[in-house]
Amino acid sequence: MSISYSPMGVQQNEMRMSSSSFQSYRKYLEESPVKSGKRFNNRSHFTPSSSPPNSSLFSPSHQRSRNLHSDESREDSNRSFDYGNRCGSTLHRNNALPIDSVDPLSGEITYSFDRILAEGSFEIFAKDKSGCHFLQEQYPEEGTTLRYRLFGMLENKEGLFEEMCKDVFANFFVQKMLEKSTMYEQRLIAMWISKSMFALCMNRYSCRVIQKAIEHLPDELKIPLLDELHKEDLVMLTVDQNANHVIQKIFHSFDLCYWSFIIISLLEEMFFSVVENKYGCRVVQLAIELLSEAKLEHISFENIAEAEMREKLLGKIMEKLIDNCERLSSNEFANYVIQHVITASSLAKYRDIIIEKCLLGKLLSMSQEKYASHVVEKALEHASSPMLREMMDEIFDGYVPHPETKKDALDILLFHQFGNYVIQRKLIICSSKTEYRLDDRIREQWLARLEDRINRCTGKLMRYSSGKKILDMLRAARGQPPINHGIGLSSPRHKLSSTNNHHHHHHHSHSNNTSFNGLRVPDLYR
Repeated sequence: MSISYSPMGVQQNEMRMSSSSFQSYRKYLEESPVKSGKRFNNRSHFTPSSSPPNSSLFSPSHQRSRNLHSDESREDSNRSFDYGNRCGSTLHRNNALPIDSVDPLSGEITYSFDRILAEGSFEIFAKDKSGCHFLQEQYPEEGTTLRYRLFGMLENKEGLFEEMCKDVFANFFVQKMLEKSTMYEQRLIAMWISKSMFALCMNRYSCRVIQKAIEHLPDELKIPLLDELHKEDLVMLTVDQNANHVIQKIFHSFDLCYWSFIIISLLEEMFFSVVENKYGCRVVQLAIELLSEAKLEHISFENIAEAEMREKLLGKIMEKLIDNCERLSSNEFANYVIQHVITASSLAKYRDIIIEKCLLGKLLSMSQEKYASHVVEKALEHASSPMLREMMDEIFDGYVPHPETKKDALDILLFHQFGNYVIQRKLIICSSKTEYRLDDRIREQWLARLEDRINRCTGKLMRYSSGKKILDMLRAARGQPPINHGIGLSSPRHKLSSTNNHHHHHHHSHSNNTSFNGLRVPDLYR
C-alpha cells in the first residue's frame, strides 16, 4: 500500500523549480563562474584530501605471508573511491551550489534549510560535500513544517531517495534521517528501501544506509526488508565487496531463524563460489563463528529449537569443508576458513577430523604449497596431543627417502620456500618448555632429531635467509647466541604472526568485531 506524505500548506512549486527555470539557472551558472572561488569551480572534480586507500585486500608482504583479514583492509574495500560503480552511480563531482548561497569571504553557506527546499536546491546541496554537511547540521526538528516538507519532497520526487542513498555524500544525510526518524518516518523510509533493496545492498555507498537501517528500524519494519532478499541472488550478495557487509550485519543483528535461509541457499547452490571468494570466505567464516559460539542464556522451547538448528547448519557446513578440505586448504581465500576451524576452541572436534581425514598422509605435499602450508602450520600449533604426535612422526619417518638422492621429507622441507616455515613451526614446538601437549622426553627426542639434521646441513642452510633463520632458532633453543650474519634475519612470516594468527573473535575481524582471523564486521562509516 502506498503511503503519501503531503502535509497541508506544502506547495509543489515550493519544493522544486520548473524545468525551464532550472535550465535557465544552470545556464547562468555555466556563464558566471565564481572568480573569488575558494572552493567553487563549476562542476569541478571532487578530489579526496588524501590519496585513496589501497583497495587490494591481498597484498603480500612477501611471497607467502599476507594479512588478508585485517580490519583496515576490510574497511578499505568500501572506503576507496571507485567512481565507476556498476550499480548506477555516475562520476561523483562537487555539485555547483547556487552562487549566492556561499559567502565569498568566509566560504560559509548563507542559505537556510527553508530556502534550500523552497528554491528546489535540496538535491544539489545533498550531493555536495559541504552542502551535505550543512544539511545534516541544520536537520529540522521533529514535528516542524520543515521536516514535513523534507519528507514530502522525497515522497513526491520519484527515485530521489535511492539516488541519494547511492551518492558519495548524500548517503550520510539519509543515515542522519534514519537516526532522527519518528515511527511514521521509519515506515516511509522502509517503504522506499523495499523498492530497491538488492540494488542498495550492492552499491558502495547505499550499503551503509542499509546497515544503518538494520540498526535503527524496529523489527516489524526491518524483517520485511530481509524477506525481500529471499527472491534475490544470494550468492551475488555474498561475494560482492559491498553487499557482503550487509549480509554480515544481518547475521549479527537477527536471530538465526531469520537468516538461516541464506546458509541453506549457499550450501545447496554454489558453495565453492562463495567460500573460495575474497569476500564470500568472510561470510562463511562469520557464519561458522556465530553457529559454533552461541550460548544459551536460558532454557526454553525456542532456544532448544534454535540450538538444534544451529547444530544442524554447522554440521552441514563442516561436512562440506571436510569433504573438500584439501582443495579449500590450497585456495587463496578458502584456506582462512579451514584455519579458523582448526584454531577455534569451539570447533575442536572438527579440527581433529580435518587433521585426520585431510592432512595426515599429505603433509609433505601440502607443506610445499603456498596456502596449504599455512593450514599445516596451524594444525601443528593447535592439534590435540595424539594428532600432534601423528603429524610429527609423519614428517620425521612417514616418507621413504628418494632412491637416488636419498632425501627424505625433512631434507625437502628444510630448503623449500614454503616448507621451511613448517620446519620452523616444528622447532618452535620442540623448543618450548611450556608445550603442554608433549612430555619433556618426547619433546627432547624430536628436538635432537631436528638438531642433528640441521647441523648436517649447516653449510647449505647458510646460503639462504630462511636457512639462517632456522639455524638461529636452533641456537636459541639451546641457549646459544645467534650467528652474526650481517643482515636482518627476522622472518617476514613470523613477524606477522601476531597479526595473522590472532584469534578473534574477528573477521574478521573471519570478524573472519568480533575477530575473524582477521573478520570484523566494519562500522557503518567505513
